[in-house]
Amino acid sequence: MTDRNTLPRWTHDRVTLLGDAAHPMYPYGGNGASQAILDARGLILSFRQHGVTPQGLQAFDDLRRPASNIVVLASRQYSCDEILKVVHERAPDGFEHLSDVISSAELEAIMSNSKRVAGLHAEQLNQEPPLF
Repeated sequence: MTDRNTLPRWTHDRVTLLGDAAHPMYPYGGNGASQAILDARGLILSFRQHGVTPQGLQAFDDLRRPASNIVVLASRQYSCDEILKVVHERAPDGFEHLSDVISSAELEAIMSNSKRVAGLHAEQLNQEPPLF
């Protein structure tokens, strides 16, 4: 498993990175896979607008890299690690039931924020224009 800092650019002339090569992150909540799917969508949209050209690749980079960088950085904060951190702080000596340490509302808030940042809320996805 690899988590690396974000890159200042993915595209170099006729070569670009996408998926885990562009934005490796710990595999929490499917963020890496979902970002790769969004990369594919962004690449299609950029090629449609600019053609299969270096300009199309740069448009893809400009479209996806900033959004993906947010997810990479947020995945460090709004993930299972965040839940584990809260639980450890509140119950360093252990516990019997998770609900005694963290409420279902708190769990939902952490996971909901993670989905929002990753662009995985149904409302956000349904607002995207179709590819075809």
